[in-house]
Amino acid sequence: MTQAFADALVDAQGRSEFVIVVVADIRGFSAFSTTNESPNIAMFIKRFYLKLINNYFREANFVKPTGDGLLMTFRYSEQDLLKVSESVIEACLTCLNDFPTICKDDPMINFVVPQSIGFGIARGTACCLFSGEQILDYSGHLLNLASRLNDLARPSGIVFDGNYLRSVIPETQRGMFKEQKVYLRSIAEDKPMKVFYLDKYVQVSELCLSPLAGETWKTIVKTFTKTQFDKLAIWSWDLPTPVKSKDKIKVIITVPQKGLKGFTSIIDVTDFNYIEEGSNPTLELNIAKVRNDPDIKSLAKNAKMTLTIEYVPRLLPRT
Repeated sequence: MTQAFADALVDAQGRSEFVIVVVADIRGFSAFSTTNESPNIAMFIKRFYLKLINNYFREANFVKPTGDGLLMTFRYSEQDLLKVSESVIEACLTCLNDFPTICKDDPMINFVVPQSIGFGIARGTACCLFSGEQILDYSGHLLNLASRLNDLARPSGIVFDGNYLRSVIPETQRGMFKEQKVYLRSIAEDKPMKVFYLDKYVQVSELCLSPLAGETWKTIVKTFTKTQFDKLAIWSWDLPTPVKSKDKIKVIITVPQKGLKGFTSIIDVTDFNYIEEGSNPTLELNIAKVRNDPDIKSLAKNAKMTLTIEYVPRLLPRT
């Protein structure tokens, strides 16, 4: 798989395309992961991917796993924009409604699974990396935007970028979405942007209603080898100060790509717990899930791994 990707990169080229980007993410996955063994977790993720791809989003021209979710793209042109938009939104609404029972008749799922899903949606232009007829990846601002919008779709639901335009949402569904101006990290920190959110599902966090430009992010970097990582029984770190809120924590792991000298893979870790007891805040990561990541499992024993923790400290009252 790695060599096939490397071979495709030799003749890879980039082009700009009009796409609708959908980021789907399972809600409650962290709690699910802490109460289930790895085989159950892997089986649920596998079945979840298959059901979304085969039953709801068969029109996607590109799909990429994101750990406990999927990133999907849908090409459009000026001739078929409304048709593609209607198909994507209808699929999201149907999946959102079906999700609590999505694995009900699956003989391999005989355990309790998460009940909710969130969707972040944006449209515009993105860079498509392709080799012949094969799409290798998409990149650009639009993908980051869809991911940030997905963070807003809590406890479940759908959030659109305001530039999606209400007129592109099918007329029969427009009344289901409300407008709100929000602030998003790295997207709209000092000036709010408009979003459409699915009423009765999404509860917009108050943290998104105030400017973020004044926030000071702190960074902790840890480096270790694959051998040292494999010996860890637990994976937790004490933070110097309490954190403003859990959604003000970002954790990424950087590892070298096997067979691709000078290339690295960035793993966005979302499955973690923030525990605050007295003056000793602690960050705990789901080590079993991280160990099962394909990019980490394939590492050589002496390969270097870098863990980066970014967070916003909570300002404590003066005494």
